[in-house]
Amino acid sequence: MPRVGAGSRVILLLMLAVELVHVAPEPLPHVDDCNYCFECVLTPPSTTVPLLRRGLLNRSPRRADAANSTHVYSAWAKEPDDAAAAAIDIPGALASAKSVDASLIAPSDHEAKQLKPNCTKCTGCTVTLESMQGVTIAPPGMGGVEFSHASGAANAWLFFGRLAGSRKRYIVKMYCMPYSRAPHGREQPCTRHSREAYAERVRLMLAQVRLNDECGASGLTPRLWLAPVSAVVPDGNFAGYHIRWHGVWLEEAPGAPLFMLTKAAGAEQLLINVLTTRLNRTAVVAQTILDLLTAQCDRHGENVFITASGQVQFIDNDKALGVVSRCGSDSMLLPGNRYHTRLRTGYWGTHPWGVWETYRRQEKNTSFCTGPIDVQVLLDYRCLVPEGRIGRAYPEGLAACMRQLASHPVLDIMEHYGFTTRKPAEILKRRARDMLRLGFEGALVESPPRSSPRLSYQHQPPCCDVTLNPNGYTYRCNECWRPILEAQKDGIKDPATGTKEILLDPGE
Repeated sequence: MPRVGAGSRVILLLMLAVELVHVAPEPLPHVDDCNYCFECVLTPPSTTVPLLRRGLLNRSPRRADAANSTHVYSAWAKEPDDAAAAAIDIPGALASAKSVDASLIAPSDHEAKQLKPNCTKCTGCTVTLESMQGVTIAPPGMGGVEFSHASGAANAWLFFGRLAGSRKRYIVKMYCMPYSRAPHGREQPCTRHSREAYAERVRLMLAQVRLNDECGASGLTPRLWLAPVSAVVPDGNFAGYHIRWHGVWLEEAPGAPLFMLTKAAGAEQLLINVLTTRLNRTAVVAQTILDLLTAQCDRHGENVFITASGQVQFIDNDKALGVVSRCGSDSMLLPGNRYHTRLRTGYWGTHPWGVWETYRRQEKNTSFCTGPIDVQVLLDYRCLVPEGRIGRAYPEGLAACMRQLASHPVLDIMEHYGFTTRKPAEILKRRARDMLRLGFEGALVESPPRSSPRLSYQHQPPCCDVTLNPNGYTYRCNECWRPILEAQKDGIKDPATGTKEILLDPGE
């Protein structure tokens, strides 16, 4: 074999170097250096919490009512946040309402970002997003029933999200997107007022997770966090837009929305079986108590997820603790409000098959005993507890939780849960005190905050036995039952002015 001389080896090495230089690809730009990026290569997120450098973690919330207070908070208000331990798999995740700052939930560089070039391909994203509306979900055990998530409220964009290197899927809710989700796609600036309002809503949701943990009711609602997102919009008019601020990350609720199941052809008998023989009654009763305690004002069938085995979770708890003005409760679980009443009367116009119309025609027919009904009425707590009353017989975890709330000053409750105003703390304290003193049914009627006339209805009688009609797709009460017929009240306007409802004395 001929030997290669030193000079030849040098030439070969030079040729190899030239070839390597020739084939080396251009480095991809980082997504931070792009305006839009249409394909973003994932980079595993740093385990370092970037907020530590910004001095935002563990910062106590601003308390306008207590800025100059010399109050010494109790040991109860200094306990660690139990929910925080569950956030370790999402780098930078915040589980405490005290850590939420309005600057986290909106882009800070919208104008500067637009001056950067658009990139065909880039690197640096830590999350893959997927449009929820394009994903069909078939929950196990439901005979092939499928559903897709709704688009959600107009003030936020919803995605499925996966971290780089992880197979777990979360729901990611982004506030302060600078463009409308509507087809026109107009810019929608996120004002300082909007940022503060969204941040407060996030605080209230995180506080409710902690409240559930402390009341022995973990798992009734999906766990959630505020965490960083670096990703591009996957499709639509704004495909490639770089999302680079914090979003609300939520665990997916198992099963399917209860309302959707009532509309799914072929699921009728399954639904009857689940609600009558498999339903987790303890969970429904516990959430009923929590809906009253927290003044929940958006509990309807689309926000109740149920599995084939009867397990339930309750989502979208952001309209509670005083977020909705003049609303003491609006929950399908609580008698005396709009959502609860609609399940029993329907208000489906003048269609001959409508519940309200059917009973109106039979109003003077004394021999008429029962007619159509919505199967969701089986989640009525009066059908699930002895003698149809809770009274003061609360589950011990909830009772202990309410005793704590009733015994602590408002400022303690604010500090403990990270509230920045008195109102949510006042609601928790007043409702807890009244529920202990008056019992559940007494507090349901008497405890403020009270609802405006458009949300207030008479307490409908319970129907605890529902059967499928021979037609195979509608339901009726299997006992002699009639609803109380009231006119629909959605057209009633709240008074422009009114006396402010006093929940507690200022010093409490």
